Amino acid sequence: MDTILKISAFSEDSIHACIAACGCIDRIYQYSGDSSFPEQSLLKENAGLTQHSEPESRDALVATGAYEWLQDFHANNNNFSLSNTSVKSLHRKIFKYSARDEGSRGNYRTDIDEIMSSLFFETKNALKRQDRHPLFTISLFRSAFINLMPFVTGNALCANFLAYGLLYNNNYPVVGQIPLIAFLNNPDGAISNDSLVVLPESILLLLNNYYSEAFDTSSRSGSEPYLNPRRQSLLDCVSKNAPVKISDIMLFFPDESRNTIKKDLLFLRTLGLIVANGEGRGMVYGTNGN
Repeated sequence: MDTILKISAFSEDSIHACIAACGCIDRIYQYSGDSSFPEQSLLKENAGLTQHSEPESRDALVATGAYEWLQDFHANNNNFSLSNTSVKSLHRKIFKYSARDEGSRGNYRTDIDEIMSSLFFETKNALKRQDRHPLFTISLFRSAFINLMPFVTGNALCANFLAYGLLYNNNYPVVGQIPLIAFLNNPDGAISNDSLVVLPESILLLLNNYYSEAFDTSSRSGSEPYLNPRRQSLLDCVSKNAPVKISDIMLFFPDESRNTIKKDLLFLRTLGLIVANGEGRGMVYGTNGN
């Protein structure tokens, strides 16, 4: 029985809104196994590193620690876990360079290790259930974490990074291709203030923006996909050379990074313009006709 992840704490409207947003996300984004390393610019954006930040300001120092955590996470996301040790380590990493937080970094504000352990245990069990949407569970977790306020500072920030890691490892690696953490830290006014709904609504908005360039309704009829020149060239390359591996595709795009091409391949697959078969280095790309 849930004791920390309390669905009953939310109104029916909140629950329905969260479920509806989860469903919309699934209709927009069809899960694929492609979890390519995000562009460095996106990692910096999610960490909060900007060209306008004062280098020695607290925000910039915290962003530097956050950037290092994101790099570590994407280098080996299999090491990510929910436990008191790992969460305290996350907090310690984020505030690593902030002297102002030296006395509190990585330490819970009170002796709530047992309560937090229960939250982590319930969350991991809920994510294994077939009758609960993983995004709904992660939204519940994020809300519960913030409400518990385990740290003196940085609770919402930690909750956003933890939600990001959970989503990435539970069928939503696409969060690595959108500025989700940056958006959650500075939400748009159009997003609900409901703590259960804010996460899926933020993802939904960002995914709509991420895929929006696929449709140019101002100049084309219906929903005919519009591809920028690089993606059109990539589609032509796959069509003419299929079945083809990414290592072979890169020979046609010597000036582009592998991550950019992998991101574009994911984009084309989401639109149904290409298909992929196999796993890892054995994955090959083609079109529906070949």
